[in-house]
Amino acid sequence: MASNISNMLGAANYSYLFNNTASQRQNSINSLWSNYSSFQSNAASNLGALTEIKQNAAAVVDSYNEAKDTFYAEFDSNMSALKKSASNIKNFDFSNVGENPITKSAETDKDGNVVKDKNGATVMKTTYSKEMQSALDAVKEFIGNYNDSLNFLQDNSAVSGRVERMASMFGDTTYRSSLYESIGINVGKDGTLSIDEEKLADTIANNPDKVSRILGKDGLADKAESHVDTANGQRNNLFPSAKSMLGNQLDAAALYTGKSMINMTMISNIGNLVNMMF
Repeated sequence: MASNISNMLGAANYSYLFNNTASQRQNSINSLWSNYSSFQSNAASNLGALTEIKQNAAAVVDSYNEAKDTFYAEFDSNMSALKKSASNIKNFDFSNVGENPITKSAETDKDGNVVKDKNGATVMKTTYSKEMQSALDAVKEFIGNYNDSLNFLQDNSAVSGRVERMASMFGDTTYRSSLYESIGINVGKDGTLSIDEEKLADTIANNPDKVSRILGKDGLADKAESHVDTANGQRNNLFPSAKSMLGNQLDAAALYTGKSMINMTMISNIGNLVNMMF
């Protein structure tokens, strides 16, 4: 049995415990216990620090997962809303806006008096037919969803190169700005869109085919759907992995913590074995 135990402890060079005199063996035992106590003390101290590293690493991972989940939730919401409103515009009948789609009349106050501006001119009020209002609302929803998607991608462009490219793709409205502006859709320098409601309504009323062509199935709505499909196709690769975003720190923390637990187990086993022997 002593031989077997000696072999077990050979790597640690403790075989001399069984081969020396009683006095020498006692000194060796005392030295072993002293070293073992130091190991325990140092390991406990180091384990406390490494446990803190592990806890901090876990907090970082939790933050990463929360950021990733938030990103994808907003991404999915924006893409879904834009896809739906773009499909609606592609199929919208802009020619069906009623017989009197736009009505202008003098604005009056609560006493029925005609309202004048600071120059003395009569303030005119514009009223749209139900069908015209429906058309304007559809375009407003589409433009709003497009801007939401573009702003989201621009705000998160630093997350990854793919997101940055998506933002650039959605911002490509600037190269057709003159065409969009001809129907009442203004284009900002960053690619975001805004509506000149009066001009848009007038174009819908007088040239609905032009609006359908520029916004519809061969226009901006079709392009928006294509952008959404491209973005959804790359969805799972838009947000970087935890390792690529956080570097090697998490691996290092897990590695050191894991080794610490192994070392503590080894030291504990040595102590138990010595207890059995003596």
